[in-house]
Amino acid sequence: MLKILHTNKLFTFVILTAVTAMIIVTFIFWGIGPKDRDPSAVVAQVGDKKISIDEYWRAYDNEYKRIRETVPNEEEMKKLNLQDRVLNSMIDRNVLLFAADNAGIKVTEEELQEAIVKMPYFQRNGVFDETVYARALKLSRLTPQAFEAGLKSDLILNKMTRLIAETSELTPEEMKLLDTLGGGNLEQIQQLLEIFRSNKSSIAITAYVESLKRGMKISVNKDVLS
Repeated sequence: MLKILHTNKLFTFVILTAVTAMIIVTFIFWGIGPKDRDPSAVVAQVGDKKISIDEYWRAYDNEYKRIRETVPNEEEMKKLNLQDRVLNSMIDRNVLLFAADNAGIKVTEEELQEAIVKMPYFQRNGVFDETVYARALKLSRLTPQAFEAGLKSDLILNKMTRLIAETSELTPEEMKLLDTLGGGNLEQIQQLLEIFRSNKSSIAITAYVESLKRGMKISVNKDVLS
């Protein structure tokens, strides 16, 4: 896959950023979770897709480190009920991937490559470095195939959530309220507009996922987490 990186330098596709907490960054380091866990154990199943214990703890580790940067107090961390939060996010993620597959949403090889070379984890002096890439994946106990498959799923989710978000435009009444709150200040109105749209998009995505769940077979086995 990486051979094309050197021959297709004119490709300028702009990778979308994640717009919901359901999208889980694939690149993480291991370190949290029972040391004697069975890697074949299944935490949950969404349709035909099984979520393994290793997938779960990778996602948990990533989210734990992200939140710990802003919540340094361990007692406050416990109140967040992070285990359930991560598990629910992973289930929602797989529900959306199922919907994206049915909708025919794909990510091209060029889009995947562009996302990788833009990741600061894999750069040296601001430029993608294959040696850094290979070393980083090795430290994370990930093969390039596994990493790239996970990243491709993330990019598909970006496309899917953006598609849903585009259906949540503000009503004329909401635009009028926005103008009133902004007090005629264009910069403030634009900031409020982004907040309004973000909130509506989040609500639309959540509603969409919940509607899909009602028609899917979803099973959870939390016992393997203890």
